[in-house]
Amino acid sequence: MLPEYESEPEGETAVDDGGKTRELVEPDVIRRDENLLFILNQYRGLSIVDLDGETLLSQTPTVGCPRDLYLLDDRAYVLVSYAQDVSFEENKFRVHYGSKLYLFNIADPANVVQENVFDFEGDLVDSRLVGAIVYAVCSEYSWYDTVIGEEVVDTSKATKSYGTTWAVSVDTTDPGDVHIADTVEFDGYGNLIQATNFAIFSVTQEYETNNSLITYVDINDPAGDIVVRATVAAPGQMADRFKMDAWNGVLRVVTNTGWPDRNTYITTFDLTNPDTMAQLGQTTLQSASGESVYATRFDGPKAYIVTYLTKDPLFIVDLSDPANPQVLGELEIPGWSTHIEPRGDRLIALGVDDQGGQRVMVSLFDVSNAAAPLRLDFESFGEGWSWSSAYNDVKAFSVFDDIILVPFSGWNTGSGGYDRLQFISYTHDTLEPGGYADLQGSALRSFAYSDLYYSVTQEQLAVIEAADLAAPTVINTISLAENVADIAPLANGWAVEVISRYNSGDTLLRATNPAGETGGSLTLPVQSVTATLAWDNAVVIVSSVYEYEPEYKAYYLIQLVDFSAPFNPVSLRKWVADLQPWYGGWWGGPWYYEGGMLVDKTAKSMPYYRYYGSEGAAAFLAGNYLVLRGSGSKFPVLYGNIVPWEGLAVLDLASEANPSYIGLGFETIQSVDAAGGLIYITTSEARGLDDRQRSLCAHYLRLLNPATLKMSDAINVPGIFIHRAAETATLVLKDTQYAEDGREVTLLRSGSLQRNAFKLADSFQLPFSYGEIKADKNFIGYLGYAYDILPYEDIYGPPVSESAEADRIVSPVPPVFVQGYILGTVSLSNAGTFAAGGQLDLGQDVWCSLLGVKNGQTFVSVSGTAVARLDFTGSPPALLSLSPVMGSPVSVRFDADTAYLPLGYSGTLLLPLL
Repeated sequence: MLPEYESEPEGETAVDDGGKTRELVEPDVIRRDENLLFILNQYRGLSIVDLDGETLLSQTPTVGCPRDLYLLDDRAYVLVSYAQDVSFEENKFRVHYGSKLYLFNIADPANVVQENVFDFEGDLVDSRLVGAIVYAVCSEYSWYDTVIGEEVVDTSKATKSYGTTWAVSVDTTDPGDVHIADTVEFDGYGNLIQATNFAIFSVTQEYETNNSLITYVDINDPAGDIVVRATVAAPGQMADRFKMDAWNGVLRVVTNTGWPDRNTYITTFDLTNPDTMAQLGQTTLQSASGESVYATRFDGPKAYIVTYLTKDPLFIVDLSDPANPQVLGELEIPGWSTHIEPRGDRLIALGVDDQGGQRVMVSLFDVSNAAAPLRLDFESFGEGWSWSSAYNDVKAFSVFDDIILVPFSGWNTGSGGYDRLQFISYTHDTLEPGGYADLQGSALRSFAYSDLYYSVTQEQLAVIEAADLAAPTVINTISLAENVADIAPLANGWAVEVISRYNSGDTLLRATNPAGETGGSLTLPVQSVTATLAWDNAVVIVSSVYEYEPEYKAYYLIQLVDFSAPFNPVSLRKWVADLQPWYGGWWGGPWYYEGGMLVDKTAKSMPYYRYYGSEGAAAFLAGNYLVLRGSGSKFPVLYGNIVPWEGLAVLDLASEANPSYIGLGFETIQSVDAAGGLIYITTSEARGLDDRQRSLCAHYLRLLNPATLKMSDAINVPGIFIHRAAETATLVLKDTQYAEDGREVTLLRSGSLQRNAFKLADSFQLPFSYGEIKADKNFIGYLGYAYDILPYEDIYGPPVSESAEADRIVSPVPPVFVQGYILGTVSLSNAGTFAAGGQLDLGQDVWCSLLGVKNGQTFVSVSGTAVARLDFTGSPPALLSLSPVMGSPVSVRFDADTAYLPLGYSGTLLLPLL
C-alpha cells in the first residue's frame, strides 16, 4: 500500500527537540486518510474522494498551480506556484505573481472551508513539513546591469543574471493561530532543494562559473525560526534533488559540468560546522567523461550513479570515507536509467530502452558485489516509442513489496494515443510482466487499498481489480476533470457541454442548465471538434477528419444531435463534406483600400509587403444552413475569374440532402461570415504601388444566398465585413490604413448597401493598430494594445466622401500618449453613425483578450487567470465582477440571462447578464 509520505533515506541525522524527534514529511499531490483520498488536481484544485463509496465529495479551486499537499488533523495545507492575483485599481488591472499557502478546514470533506491564505514572494521551488512547521522555498529571477566604475554598461557581455530566494516557515501548532513564523532572504535563483529535519539545502546556479551554489538553511528551531548559514560551491549543474544527500554529518553532492569538458563530480562537505561546510573530498567518474548524469540514488555509505551518451554505465561509489570517495564498480548496458529504487542488495530502476526506438524500461540489478554489479532482468513497454510520466515525477513510479506499477504512454497508428499502467511482479532475481490497465490521462500516483488498486491522473481516479496480474481490469472511474472544449446554450434554457476525450478518442455531449442540473448525454465517435453550433434545441457538431491509410484523405464530418428532450438526446442526421478542412489562410502583399471611393484622401499604402490572415470561422450558420470553408479541386458551382482552390460547402440542416459546393475563384479571400441568413464574402485585389513604392489594394464585398447559391455582384467597400446590425441593416467594416508618418491605424466604417454600391455613413478611429472587435446588435466593443492615440485629422486631414455626414470622424479620446491595453465601446445609431462610449486604459501590467460583448457588457480575459465583466451602459464604465479561474478562457456564449465560458479541463464558468 502506498505510504502517506516518503521520508528521507534512513540514517539522516535527527535533532532532539525536548525528547521528541521532528518528523520530516515530503510534499506530494495525494494524501490518504483511511477511506478518504485527497488529491491536488491541476485543473480543479483540492479534490476529495471517498474510496469506500467511490464518490467525489468535493472540489475546491485554488489560484495558481497546486503543487504540494499536507494534512494535519482537520486541516489541509495546499501550496501553489505561479499564483496570479488579479485586481482592478484606478481603472487598471494589476497582476501580482507569487506563491500561496491555502489553509482549508476539511472536517466536513463534502463542504471544505477556506480559513486562510498566505502569500509568498517568488515562485515556489519546493516545500517540506517538519514537525508542525511548513517550510516553503521560493525564488524569483531578475536582471541587473553590471556597474563598472561610475557608469552602468548595458551590453550583452556586461549583463549578469541574478535572483532572490526566500525561505518561509509557517507555524501550524495552533490551528486557530496559523501564522508565518519567519522569512529569510538570500541571493541566487533557486531551482531545487533537499531537506532533513534540521536543514534545507537550497541550490542556485552561478552563471559566471557554471557552479552549483548550495546554501545551508538552518531549520533546527521547532518554533520555525530560520537562519542562513554557509554557502558552498560544487562544479557544474545539479539536475535534481536526488543528487544531493545528507548522511552522518556529511553532505554528498553529484554534479555534471558543461561542454567541452563534460565531467561528473562527486563532492562531500562537512556539516558539523554549518557556518563553514568545509569540503572533505571530491572525485570524478573518469570513464564517464563526455556523458550526462541521469539517475542518482544514495543508500547509506554508497551512491548509485547512471550516466549516458551512447550506453548506460551504472557506477557504484563508496562514500564511507567522505574524504576519499572511491568508485567500486561499473556496469555498462544499453539505454539509460532515470530513477533508482534501492532494495537491499538489489536495485529497481526505471529507464529508457533505446534499442529500436525508445521505450519505457524497468531493470533489476544485483549490487551484492559492488565490484561486479549485474543486471539480472529487464522489461520494456510500448510500441516503438513510449514514455513515462515518472521520468519527470518519480513518485508516479510505485514499488511495493512484490509488485511494481509503471505508467507509460505512447502512440500507435491503430488507436492513436494511449496512457497505461503496467503491472510487474518481481522476486529477488526476476521481473515478471503482467498486463496493463488503460487510463484517461497519464498516471500521477498509483496505490493499493482494500484489495484494489487505484491510479490517479489529472482526469480521473481509476479503480483497478488485479487479482489476476496478467489481466488487470478497470472496474470503475471517478471523474476528476473533463475537457470542456465548448458549451452551447439552447433555446429551451439548457446548454450542451462538449467534452473532448483524448484517450478514448471520442466526444461526449451532455446537457446542463444554469441551475446546476445535469441532463442526458450522448457519445460521438470523433476525437476533435472543429465547431459547435446551436440550432434551436439541437447542436451541430463539425469535426475535421484526417485519414492516412490506405491513402491520405481529409474531410468534414457533420452530426446533428437533438436536445429538445434534455434528458434524452437523439442523434438525428450525419453528413460528410468532401472538403479539405480550413485551418486559416495567409497571404502576402497589399490589401489596403484604393478602389473607386475616397481615392484622394483615404487611399493609403504600405512601405513593404506583409502577410495577413484570412478572417472568420471554419464553420458557421447562415439561417438554417451550415457553411463550411475549405479547399478542394472540384466545385460544381464556380464564382470568380481564377481557378479556385478555396471554396464553401453549404448544407441545409432541415434536409437530408448532401452539401452543395461553391468554388471561390478570387485573388484573395479576406473573410467569410454570415448575417441575416446571407453569406458575406470580402475579397481583396492588388492595385500596384504608389510613387513611394507602397502597395495598394481594393476590398470587394459579395453576398451569397445559401438557399439559391446565387451570388451578388462585387461591391467596392472600404474595409472587411465584420458585423451587420439586424435592426437597421447597417454594415460595419474594419479598415486598416497607413498614416503619412508610416504608422498604421485601424478604423471602423459603417454604411449600407444601396443599388450595388456601398454608402458610407461614418468612421471611427480605434486607438490601436491591431486588436479585437466584438459586436452585439448596435453595441461594439474593442480591445487592443495602444502605443499612441492621435485624432484622425492629425493623420489624414479632413476626409473626402460622398456626403457631409461621412465627413464626421469620431475620435474617441483627446490626443494623449498611451502604452497599454485599451478597452472601449462604440454604439451605432439608427442612421448608422457612431457614438463613442466609455473607454478604459487597462495598463501595461497584464495581457488581455476580449471574449465577447452583450447587453452593454464586455467580457475580458485577464492574464488567462481571471474573467472581468464590465458594464459600459453608464459613465464611467464599472467593473461588475472579477472571477478567478484555473483554466484560461478563450470564448464566451450567451443566452438571454447567462454568459457561458468553457474553461477546458477546469470546467465552465457561468456569469449573469444585466
